Amino acid sequence: MRLLSPLSLAWLGLLVPLVLLYVLRRRREERSVGSTLLWEAALRDLRAERPWRRLIPHLSLLLQILVLLAAAFALARPAGLGAAPSGAYLAVVIDRSASMATRDAQGQTRLERAQGVARSLLGGLPPGGRGMLVGAGRNALVLGALSSDQVALVRGVDVLDVEGGAADLNAAVALAAERLAGAPRGSRVLLLTDGAESAPVTVEGLTVPVEVRRVGAPADNTGLLALDVRADPSPGHPDRASLFVRLGRTAETPRQVYVLASVGDALVASRRVDMPARGETSLMLAADLPPDADGRAPFVSVRLADAHGASGAEPFDAQPLDDLRVAPSPGLRRLPVFLVGPRIASIERVLRSDPDVELFETTLARLAERDDDAPVLDGLVIYSGEVPDAPPPGDSIVVAPSGPTAFELAVGSPTEAPRVVSWAEDDPRMRFVSMADVHIVSARPLRAPGAHSLVETNAGPVVAAYERAAGETTVVGFDPGDSDWPTQPSFVVFFRDLLERARTHRARGGVPAAGLGEALSVPAPDGEQVRVTTPAGAELHARSRGGLALVPIGAEPGVYRVDASGRQLAALRNLDAPEEVDLGNRITLVGGGTASTQRIAQAEDHRESWPWLALLGLVFVLLEAGWATRRGAA
Repeated sequence: MRLLSPLSLAWLGLLVPLVLLYVLRRRREERSVGSTLLWEAALRDLRAERPWRRLIPHLSLLLQILVLLAAAFALARPAGLGAAPSGAYLAVVIDRSASMATRDAQGQTRLERAQGVARSLLGGLPPGGRGMLVGAGRNALVLGALSSDQVALVRGVDVLDVEGGAADLNAAVALAAERLAGAPRGSRVLLLTDGAESAPVTVEGLTVPVEVRRVGAPADNTGLLALDVRADPSPGHPDRASLFVRLGRTAETPRQVYVLASVGDALVASRRVDMPARGETSLMLAADLPPDADGRAPFVSVRLADAHGASGAEPFDAQPLDDLRVAPSPGLRRLPVFLVGPRIASIERVLRSDPDVELFETTLARLAERDDDAPVLDGLVIYSGEVPDAPPPGDSIVVAPSGPTAFELAVGSPTEAPRVVSWAEDDPRMRFVSMADVHIVSARPLRAPGAHSLVETNAGPVVAAYERAAGETTVVGFDPGDSDWPTQPSFVVFFRDLLERARTHRARGGVPAAGLGEALSVPAPDGEQVRVTTPAGAELHARSRGGLALVPIGAEPGVYRVDASGRQLAALRNLDAPEEVDLGNRITLVGGGTASTQRIAQAEDHRESWPWLALLGLVFVLLEAGWATRRGAA
């Protein structure tokens, strides 16, 4: 039970003058009389009378106090959330999408309002009742198993947080309904959401009723939908870049905003934009993005700020997750490539044709002579012949391995004249690559569980790739010189595709890309402590297990700085769900008919008790009026 209008309790202040009326003595009326002889005693009493008298409880006073109490509490609108019938089960599904981070005028997020409802329901289960809690994010997650332990259920509600991106409400509702199969009569699934969901919730075929309760009112919003940074050098500006920004507004009114681009704390470009009502706008900003003192290319941040105060320090609007986007600068296209082992002329020609490739040649022996504290090779490493025991961080390519293994891939015996029978056309490494007319003189088939076969021959895979937390490795099981592949365009395209993948992975900071709010997967030696600095400056720590440290983070867009194994890594997180920019209520139920759609509208209303209090107050008024008009009433 709670009060929807608690300020109305100020009407209880009328109790003070009401009581004063019963404490103060009555004022006497002046009248002319023929003689004061008989009034001497009354005059003496009147001169000695005090203005106050002892409060005498009257039935009329009690009835009037009850009228004021009932009226004040009725105006305060006491409302209850209802409860499951005795012995029934209740499954609460809470939306964790990005729009649930929207704050209202009281500074409370939609998720916090949903948590308040869930605490009230799960913390007040009826006798014999059981409850469960399901989080609806990218995946449905049971946060509190079906139980009668109200303390544990409420504890699960308390640890809920927003997960960036859209939520799969259908999967979460279906999971909750499945867990309630065979539940007692009166059981239900309650979905708490802000309704900012375009996909309908399907209730067809579910064995328990589904009720949707909306939290939060529709809100105006302007958000960043996309950011792309391209190199645009000129003779006077070698580090000039073009920033392409796309914005969207879902409100019914236009608005002026500032778009601010910065590198670190330095503002590099800005533009004032007139945003149309319910529309999108694209613009381009020009900025110089030189490398930092260590020669690293910077990350670019673009944020929205109010046109009347373009500092960008204060929150721009009620939804903060779509007001900031980050992207790597074009300087990260510069890719160091290390050739380790005997030279392969055909591959070297492809590498030298790429103007953004910095080529270095070395051998395994030289690499083994490096000090332990020497920096790791930051770029793409291409091995020919022998390979080390473990792959380097980042992406690598192995061509014509000479040993029995190429890292995690087993290398078979040479096979003469293997015939290409298929290739993985849908794999991004084989984009626009055809092996139809390639003839191979000799190759060594590759074997490894979990590896992707890219080129298959009648003797087995001869080109394969496998992914690791720290990067990916592509192995070519033959010398390109032992085939006619280098004479065909697909050879150049294949290695260009691998260069672009390595360049993209490196530009992302060395940590695998993921959605907003998803844990960072940081490659590090087993048992090593990894430190992460969030965009807001908070420090997080995690220990690596099995070569990977999982660092839980919140739904905060920006650049996460990572210290692991002496390497300075970075992870970029953006809200990549344009549908979450629209904060309106547009959810629908499918499969439940008119009644289900009606349940959405009714679920938003509270079960208020004020009509009963108003009726009780009216009864007290009638009783008091009857007593006051009664003959001889005090």
